[in-house]
Amino acid sequence: PATTPRAAVEAVRAQLDAVAQDALALQRELDRSAAPTASLTQDDVIAIADGSGRLQDWIADHPIARTAARFETDEGRWTVSYIAEDADGEETVEAVVLVSDPAGTIAEVRTGPQVAWSMARGYPGAFGRAINRETIWIFLCVMFLVPLLAPRNVLSWRTLDLLVLLSFSISLIWFNRGEIFTSVPLAYPPLIYLAVRLGWIGLHRRRRPARGDGEPAPARGAPRPRYAGWAPTWVLFTALSVVLALRYGLNAFDSNVIDVGYAGVIGGDRIANGITPYGTFPADCGSCDTYGPLTYMFYVPFEAAQPWVGEWDALPAAHGAATAFDVITVAGMIALGWSLAGMRLGAALGLAWAAFPFSGYALATNSNDSLIAAMLVWGLVAARYPAGRGLSLGLATAAKFGPAILIPLWSRHPFPRGGPPRRLLRYAGGLGAAVVLTGWVLLLDGDDGVRAFWSRTIGYQGGRDSPFSIWGQYPELRPLQVALMAGVALAALAMFRYPRELDLLRMTALSGALIVGVELTLTHWFYLYIPWFLPFALLAFVPEWGRPRAPAGARPPERDADARAERRPRSREEVLTP
Repeated sequence: PATTPRAAVEAVRAQLDAVAQDALALQRELDRSAAPTASLTQDDVIAIADGSGRLQDWIADHPIARTAARFETDEGRWTVSYIAEDADGEETVEAVVLVSDPAGTIAEVRTGPQVAWSMARGYPGAFGRAINRETIWIFLCVMFLVPLLAPRNVLSWRTLDLLVLLSFSISLIWFNRGEIFTSVPLAYPPLIYLAVRLGWIGLHRRRRPARGDGEPAPARGAPRPRYAGWAPTWVLFTALSVVLALRYGLNAFDSNVIDVGYAGVIGGDRIANGITPYGTFPADCGSCDTYGPLTYMFYVPFEAAQPWVGEWDALPAAHGAATAFDVITVAGMIALGWSLAGMRLGAALGLAWAAFPFSGYALATNSNDSLIAAMLVWGLVAARYPAGRGLSLGLATAAKFGPAILIPLWSRHPFPRGGPPRRLLRYAGGLGAAVVLTGWVLLLDGDDGVRAFWSRTIGYQGGRDSPFSIWGQYPELRPLQVALMAGVALAALAMFRYPRELDLLRMTALSGALIVGVELTLTHWFYLYIPWFLPFALLAFVPEWGRPRAPAGARPPERDADARAERRPRSREEVLTP
């Protein structure tokens, strides 16, 4: 019978498949013959690994049930695993030692959390690369602190506040060495200080002077900030230009993209193709779909300009997005200071953000955390507009869920008074607008998309385990963690009514205290979360907030008392007294 064209094509395809299979088998044989072979025995390797002092220190407190050695042909080295076993027979790898073959030297030792968490191993430059160099970090610290000092008032709370912000650097030193059992506890003293200090600023009330009849004087106007540092405006803007050039130069030429930035690019690609980002990530970033929809939406234009090629490469889209987040935040800090006290305070706040090394750390790792700061900063700029406050806070919450703790506090209009109920409706409208603008992403896969969103975000975070908090390192502290969570939640709810008088300073300080309070309760805490509360801390600490101004037309209490005394009828004795 005649051969049809389709049959001929199928026959050729079958021949090509057969040739391809034979070529693949031949390649495997060649790879097997070329693969390095071990020159050391398992006993030799285990003896070499046992000689590690770090290993012996760890297993002295963590009994080992058995040891296993495996030769990695791809790496040409041995992996020696030290395995513990609990009462139920479940095994846990307590330590791993990598031994080079044939040199017989120890290449790396991993103990405890370092076995499963690569970020706990202290690899040089793993987070941000060049920004971790001592010269660059110290330069940023100097550029942050020196222009903001007030020479006539160096020994002050203000100076201490700025030094405490920089003190997170001490914890980072130990983290970069891979010693997280030292670095993690060292992060909590500055966090606790900032929570207490910001809470004190927000709740402290100056007593109003009493009037002549014993009643308190009328409430004064909102306190006004002024820049108290020594640097003139031109110095501040010059320093800001230098620091921004350094930040963006490092981002372009000597930074890296961690999994957070990689997640944003993948999510942007998914949304651009009409696919829900939740539950659809590749295996090399399988748990990266844990952020709010706005985070992934922001990456869409950058991913469209520099498309993702399906692997974790240089990811230029992540660099572009992180830079945009930072630019938006810097612009917001300048606009905030300018609107409150003029160009000089705007330049000071912009410099404070740009020179602070941990905001640079977020930029150098190309993470998404500055996006939260950007939304919250512009919420402060729009604080007098309820809809603007609601929209900014809603968008921040749609990026990461921590800012939701501010919903009760931000529902109140800042000083001088709460205003009519329609302000609350406008605020709710702003929150609703944020839901509409971002919530459609959850519906890309219908009901399944909503369920996937819940399980991959709230569900995942609720059951997350991490060694990067005291709660993760010491599980027996879980009751204290739950109590602290409840306390922060109750404090946030109390902000619906208290403090009774709310001005911008109090709103700012209490917002920062609540965000820090949330971070104190997190099972997984990292330095990238510092930018979440940084704008609030800078606005509370950098300016000098003067005493409240008296409302227009108000007279001092003494004059009010004199006027009442003049109007009071005089007794016969007072009339006759010369």
